[in-house]
Amino acid sequence: MQNQSTIRLRDRAVATLGRALGAQVYTAADFAALSMHGKFTVRHGRRGRVIQEWAIPNLITNEGKNHILNVEFDGTTALTTWYLGLIDNASFTAVAASDNYDNINQAGNGWDEFTSYTDRNNANSAVTRPVWPTNAASGQAITNTTLAIYDFTGAGTVKGLFVCAGTNAVTKGDHTSGTGHILWAATPFSSTVDVINGDDLSVTYTVSW
Repeated sequence: MQNQSTIRLRDRAVATLGRALGAQVYTAADFAALSMHGKFTVRHGRRGRVIQEWAIPNLITNEGKNHILNVEFDGTTALTTWYLGLIDNASFTAVAASDNYDNINQAGNGWDEFTSYTDRNNANSAVTRPVWPTNAASGQAITNTTLAIYDFTGAGTVKGLFVCAGTNAVTKGDHTSGTGHILWAATPFSSTVDVINGDDLSVTYTVSW
């Protein structure tokens, strides 16, 4: 499915072929334990009550995978603040591993950003994407305990979510080019979400091994 992805880190140098005395034979289960997963948990609120709630795995982009490898193994500077954006159903065709930050709202990605909301946790800003405010990793997982909350200012149809970072990534609609901006992950919902003025979406995003 398009909305599912993992990072599979394989250190081929330690794999030994054959069954010589003392040789370690690795199985598919061993490699599965090295898979990084992302999951969104979403609540849709209307008039003070939750009208639907769901969880969905994400697609981690090739750009995101390259970024984490470059940070850990090639000295690239880490991006310390990450943001959650919404995918608009209008003109949506697909989410793909090749999607990247430069092409948000551009022809290279099969989707545009949904922007008819205010960012509750940033003084109801109409121009910012909500921060993904993580705590330190625990139990091989990292997540936000403070919900990212979108307060909608007009009617529309939301198709999914994405995660990004970079100097200008706080700004809705931004797609600054260059290596300093990263689209880490994205996912379409299994079905679209129709919102009206006054609705809200509350989002938790978790990355785990």
